[in-house]
Order: sequence, then structure tokens, then C-alpha cells
Amino acid sequence: MSNRLKLFRERMAAFEGAANPSEAIESGYYVHAPGKLLVDNISNRIALRPSSSHLLLGGIGSGKTTQLLVACQQINEIEDTHAYYLDVSKDIDISKISNGILIVYAGLQLTKLIKDHENQIIQESIKVINKFAFGYTEESNLSRSTNYLDNLLTLGIRTIKHEGIIPTQSNQYGVKADLVKAVSTLAQEAIKKYGYIVFIFDGLDRLHDSKTFMQIVASDAKYLSSVGIGLVLVGPLTAIYGDYSDIDDKGLDSFYYSYYQPFFDVENDPEAYHFFEKIIQARSCEDFIEISAIKALINFSGGVLRDFIILTQASIEETYLSGEDKVQEQQVLKAVDSTGRNQLLGISDNELKIIKQILQTGTFIPRTDEDLRLLVRRVILEYRYPKLRYAVHPAMKPLIQQILD
Repeated sequence: MSNRLKLFRERMAAFEGAANPSEAIESGYYVHAPGKLLVDNISNRIALRPSSSHLLLGGIGSGKTTQLLVACQQINEIEDTHAYYLDVSKDIDISKISNGILIVYAGLQLTKLIKDHENQIIQESIKVINKFAFGYTEESNLSRSTNYLDNLLTLGIRTIKHEGIIPTQSNQYGVKADLVKAVSTLAQEAIKKYGYIVFIFDGLDRLHDSKTFMQIVASDAKYLSSVGIGLVLVGPLTAIYGDYSDIDDKGLDSFYYSYYQPFFDVENDPEAYHFFEKIIQARSCEDFIEISAIKALINFSGGVLRDFIILTQASIEETYLSGEDKVQEQQVLKAVDSTGRNQLLGISDNELKIIKQILQTGTFIPRTDEDLRLLVRRVILEYRYPKLRYAVHPAMKPLIQQILD
């Protein structure tokens, strides 16, 4: 293998966009974000109030998962507190979930903690949780009435299949009393044995139905908090703007603290820009990416961490294919054009009108489903520091202007 191929493979791996954030942290690629860090706020507050509940909102790609993983590490450094990171989206189809999912996930983790317990009640509770999680079958006699005394004649055996919550084909479900009782039993025993327990739930930011999310919050989050379990929950960006008038107390009252992870305004915040420079330094060898290329990568990323990683890897690929040894600005521009075109697929005429208005006036007030869709897809980016503003994603802006001209 040539030295050049080896170098490019290593750099591609360092900027693997689909990689598990936990692997990036373990590889030494984690860089502390500027400002007052969410990860520190969350872990310090849980240190003081281990049974408190925390809600983290923000756009996909803003770095929430990395923040949660680091918070989990910090919480586990507290002597009497144990945190567990659980990604709900790994096992199920997020679009099909409903209330009960977090309780089941918590129950499965508690099962792992005390699975060897010999108490019969504990073992029965474990069986109940597994039934609700993975489903089960039962057999019953098929019978009919034979005479006026209503005697029953057995006709045969019928198998009834009950779907579990974890399989993706699961039907809609509610929070059953048996499940709640079983999880409560395990929670009491686990807390007695291990001390404070904190569950960090990731993945629900991909749930764009705000009403379903708030139903989960109103049932699952409140219940887990009531049995003394600390909770950190990631929610979708749409939860900030949705209408929850049909949900009692809007569900948000179950959280002691709420946080918002915005995108980084690399255009107006020097610290944010420097943060992205440090990410390059942590993942790339010196001089492999030219200064002009670094500037282009940071600016065209729009301060979206996920897009920054994806663009950098695409630029490295373009460089290898071109035969060059260093990433230059021209390779970055090719990667930006390709990435921008992919992200613009499916944009409607009405959405183009909204984008045009932002480009002309600089104003944007998220109200309609189309507005929210543009935010969720990161076509429109929201910044909150150093000031609140909305902007068209820099990687898409040139292409959109071509369409509108």
C-alpha cells in the first residue's frame, strides 16, 4: 500500500460522518465547544439533583449526541451516581412510536442491572418487561356453547400473538399497568443496590411529530421521574414551535431544566469559528488541508457540526481522486456543490418562495409546516448567539440563487 493511500484512508476515517460519536470521543477527536457548555450544565445539575429531569432540544447535526455522551462520562465520575446512554432510534422505527417506549427502555436497562436477583417478584417483573418489549404468544381454547346449561365444548387451540414495543412492526400501544408496576419494582431494587440512576435518552430528535413527542413526555418522563430515576431526554426542534394546547400542562412541566443546542454562528462569532478550526487540528495532520480550504469548509458548513464533518470528508475524497496531495479550496467547492444539490432534493415551489423572502429581507418567522420542514432539513439555519437570526444554509445558497435568478 502506498503512503499516499494510507494517509488518505486515515484522514477519511477521521472524518467519517456516519461514525458513532462515542468512537470519535474515544479516538481523542472531541473538542469542547465555546461558551457555557451544555454538557457541564447538565452533569453539574445532576450531581446536585440526581433525580432531576432535563430536556435538550436542537436541530439534527448540532452536536447534541456528543454532548450527551460526554455528559454521561462526567456523571459516571460521581461516586454514587450511574448514568446510561440509550439511543431509542437504533432499535425501532421512530415514526411509529408512542407513549411507553421510554419506560420499556428503562425497564430493559434495569433488567440488566439486577438480572441475577433471586427474588421471585423481581424475576416476574423482568418477565413482564421482556414481554412488553419483544412481544409474546399465548394459546387459548376455542369453545362454543352446546346447550341451555351453557356447558362449553373445546373446539381446538388458538394462538394469539402480542406484538412487542421494540420490534419496528409494533402497533400503537399504551402504557400498561403491569409494565409500570414491573419497572417500578426493578427501579426500587436497582437504586437500593447501585445508588442514583440516570437514563440519557437519545434519538427522539428525529421524531418530527410534536404531539407524539409531548405525549411521551407527559407519560413516560413523568413516570420515570416519579420513581426516582434521573432523566435526560433529547427532543425534536419542532417541539419549540408546535401547538400542545390539547396536552395537559404541555408535558414540559415534568422537566426541571430545559436546554437548546443551536448551530454555531461561524460568520459572526470568532470563538465558534476557532472551535471548528480546532476540530480540523484534532482530526487532521498538519498542512494536509490548506488554510483557504479550511476557511471554505467552515464557512460553507454554516456552523452545523454534522455538515462540517461530511463536507470535509467529501473534500478529502475529491482531493484523492484529483491526484493532489493536499486538500485545496477547489476540492472543497466541488464537495459543497455536490452536497448542496443532494440536500435541495424535494424542495417545493412554496418553500422556494419562503427561501427567497429570507434572502431578500433577512426575516423569517417559523409558523407553518413548510417553515418547520425547512428548519428540520437544515435548509434554514437558526442561530442564537451572538444574536438570534435565521439564514439559508451557505452550501445551498449559491444553488438556490441560481434557481431563483
